[in-house]
Amino acid sequence: MESITVYPKNAKQKSLLKSLLEEMKIQFDIAPSNEETLLNEEAYFAKIDRSVAQIESGKTKRLSKENQKEFLGL
Repeated sequence: MESITVYPKNAKQKSLLKSLLEEMKIQFDIAPSNEETLLNEEAYFAKIDRSVAQIESGKTKRLSKENQKEFLGL
């Protein structure tokens, strides 16, 4: 069977969905989320647009080779 991933916007939606799934006896898992990585399509593209604007305005940082290795865990 296929899986469906749902991203409630707030605690009220989460609670309602959980109650509905329990009532319908549908198996589900609630996994902790990192909101930084779970973006809808609109928010994802908005974040990319902001990053491109920062690059175009020169708001960038350079990492030394040592910092790059540390950041990448090498």
